[in-house]
Amino acid sequence: MDPGARASLERALGHRFRDPALLERALTHTSYANEHPPTPHHEGLGLLGDAALGLVVAERLLAESPEA
Repeated sequence: MDPGARASLERALGHRFRDPALLERALTHTSYANEHPPTPHHEGLGLLGDAALGLVVAERLLAESPEA
């Protein structure tokens, strides 16, 4: 990702990314990485993100309906 695009994304999100390489990895689809080796892809980060989201949702559901 070129620096101008990253800066635009950071402005839109209101967040500055400390590690541009990690941001690029998070935004790189597996199919692109397979066609352009040795480009790292987001698959491992996706699994981690799914687990974190599941934890947040479970915590919220338990807080709202502990009897459920």
